[in-house]
Amino acid sequence: MELNDRKIKILQAIIRDYIQTAEPVGSRSLSKKYDLGVSPATIRNEMSDLEELGYLTQPHTSAGRIPSDKGYRLYVDNLMEIKMIADLQRKNIKNNLLRQFGEAEQLLQYSSKIISQFTNYTSLVLTPQIRENKIKHIQLVPIDTENIIAVMVTDTGIIKNPLITMAEGIEYHRLEKVSNLLNKKLQGMTIKDMEGKMLQELKKELFEFNNIIHAVVPKIFSVLEGIEDAELFLSGTTNIFNFPEFNDVLKAKSFLSMLEQKETISNIISSSREDGITVSIGSENNYQEAKECSLVTATYKVNGNIVGRLSVIGPTRMDYSNVVGTLNQISQYINELLRTRY
Repeated sequence: MELNDRKIKILQAIIRDYIQTAEPVGSRSLSKKYDLGVSPATIRNEMSDLEELGYLTQPHTSAGRIPSDKGYRLYVDNLMEIKMIADLQRKNIKNNLLRQFGEAEQLLQYSSKIISQFTNYTSLVLTPQIRENKIKHIQLVPIDTENIIAVMVTDTGIIKNPLITMAEGIEYHRLEKVSNLLNKKLQGMTIKDMEGKMLQELKKELFEFNNIIHAVVPKIFSVLEGIEDAELFLSGTTNIFNFPEFNDVLKAKSFLSMLEQKETISNIISSSREDGITVSIGSENNYQEAKECSLVTATYKVNGNIVGRLSVIGPTRMDYSNVVGTLNQISQYINELLRTRY
């Protein structure tokens, strides 16, 4: 049995209708709403064939059909037209992102809100994995006689400001020289590469400041080791209640429980190593918690390397066209801003 043009046209109409209505689609209603050029009886026969081929399922014997994961996959890969954000909205989004761009984390947190707003689904934004970032700059800033702030900036724009207390006091005039030494030795290194041996190298390099080096550097390393590897920003978590698929309390509770598991969600988002936009539909997800959801993910980069991901998660009856278009546009803006700044 072949998947001919007529079957594809009917499948496309069924998917579009089901995405809009959440109601199983019957041959008669399909014939009335779409100009398919064939009778309801022919449509019914073709729908039966599509079910046999695995592109449709019939939830109840007396009901119409709904798309299967296989049907959605064909639609996403070959049939859908990506919905672009209107010109004025694109301009407003870009201007708003520029205004929010203080630190990279602020930009990404705001992006999560924009994505949720434009898709009406739950958005998830994974920040760069800080332990993979390279140190761009370190500056020791005195606060008072016993406390300094170590301002650390990475190549992806992540900024950390740990407070370090030195009970033995601080020699202000020496901090600038120590800052310069730290930049000379640590700049370009990833956080995970900073081992204990670096402390010995620093002490040898500038033995006259050993008291500061010994007090400050181990504390910097300790703070860095305690930093969570990546932040996860979520927006629109309650949007799931807008979809009839999640009217069931247990199903909705399971979805919200999954969102609370940061490690699981981060693994789900990061499971694809592909660049650009990826779509994972229902049973294609590797994690059991997401088997009844679809996940659309876009990557963003610094210096040509993928450093984080923007995602939308929702029911398999997702408006893929709008979600892909939105993520594509916003990821482009983020890439542009990060490239310009870092």
